[in-house]
Amino acid sequence: MSGSGQSVLRQAVESLLRARADAERELHDVAARAAKAALRPSEAARAARHPLARRAADDAAGPAAAFPADLAALATDTRTAIATEIHALLDLLAVDHHQLPPLPPLDPGPLAVPGAAGFVQAFPDGFARSYVAAVLGDLSGGRATSKADAAAQPAARQLAIDDARDRIVAAVSPPHQAVVRAWLSHEACHAVEIHGPQVSDRELELRVGWTRPPDHATPGADPWRIRPDGKVVSQHRVMVDAGAFTSEAAFVRPLEAFLAVAGRHEGGIDGFLRDHSAGGIAPFFITARQGGLAPGDAVAYRGAGTGTPQAARDWVRMRRDAMKNDDECMAPVRTIPYDPIADGADPGVRLVFKHREDGWVMVTYYPSDSPAPDNQRLEDLT
Repeated sequence: MSGSGQSVLRQAVESLLRARADAERELHDVAARAAKAALRPSEAARAARHPLARRAADDAAGPAAAFPADLAALATDTRTAIATEIHALLDLLAVDHHQLPPLPPLDPGPLAVPGAAGFVQAFPDGFARSYVAAVLGDLSGGRATSKADAAAQPAARQLAIDDARDRIVAAVSPPHQAVVRAWLSHEACHAVEIHGPQVSDRELELRVGWTRPPDHATPGADPWRIRPDGKVVSQHRVMVDAGAFTSEAAFVRPLEAFLAVAGRHEGGIDGFLRDHSAGGIAPFFITARQGGLAPGDAVAYRGAGTGTPQAARDWVRMRRDAMKNDDECMAPVRTIPYDPIADGADPGVRLVFKHREDGWVMVTYYPSDSPAPDNQRLEDLT
C-alpha cells in the first residue's frame, strides 16, 4: 500500500489511536487478572491458620499491593509514547500540509489518567486537540466498503428517478407545480437524482466512500467506473458527506417554505433570486424548523473522523489515494451513517440557484447538518 505524505500521516494517526484503545483495554484486563492472581498465595497461606503461614501470607501480600502502581506506571508510559508519536505526526500535518505553525508541546499530566478524555487533553489546544478528538470520537464507528462492493452495486434506474420526481411534483401545492417541475427536470439540476427519496442508504455510503454517484449509469450521470487495474475513474464531486430526503413530503416542505418567501417579493421568484445573488449564484439555507423537517426526514453518510476542516481534507486525500490502482492504493476509508436533522448543530436544507442563458436554474438542493459559509439564511430574508 502507498499514498501521498498527507494520506500516510493521517492513516498513521488513526493506527496509533487504535493502538492506544487496544493498549488501554489490554492493560486494564492484565491489571485485573494480575491483582487477582497475586492475592491467591496470600489467601491460601492465611487459610492454613499457622503463625508461619500467616507470616508468609503477609510477605506474599507485599508484591500484590505493588502491582497496581507498577501497571499504572506502565499504562502511563504507554500512553505517553503513543501520544508523543501522534504529536509528531500532527506537527508534520500542521506545518507541511495545512500551513499552520509548529505545535506547542504535549502536556504529559493528563496522560496519567486512563481513558480518552485525558489523552485528548494532553494535546495542545486548537488544531491538534480538536483533530485527535474528531478522529478518536469516530474510531469505533462506521465501516469501510471495498472497490468490489462499489462495482457490484446495481445501476440506477431512470424510471425510479422519474417516478420520484413525479411524486415530488404531485406533493407540491398546485400553484407551484409547474415551476418546480421545470427546476427539477432541468439538465443542470441533480436534486432528485442525487438527493431524492429513491436514493438508498447503500448508494449514499458508496457515494461518500468511493464517489460513486447514486444516479450511476443513467443519462447525464458521471461515467464512474473501475478500470481493470483497480483504479477508480470518477469526476463526481463529493466532499465528506452525502445525504438524501427519505420521502416526497420531506423533500417538498422546505421547498414550499422557500417558494412562500420568494413569492412575496415584488419581482416574484426571479426578482427574489436576482436581488439575493452574487455573480449569478444565489445560495440559500432553509432551517429545519422553517422547512418543517424532523428527525427521520433525511439520511446521510459522512467520513469517519472528519469533524474539523483539516481532518476532513486529510480524509478526502486518503479516499483519493484509496481510489488509485491496486498496486498503489491505500486501504479504503470508513464512513458513518447519521441523521443530519437529528444530529446536526444547525440542520436544514442547502439550496443553490445559478443564472444561465435560459434563466434561473436550481442546481442542487439537499439536507445538511449545517449551512455552507456562503448560504443566506431564508429566515433572515422574510
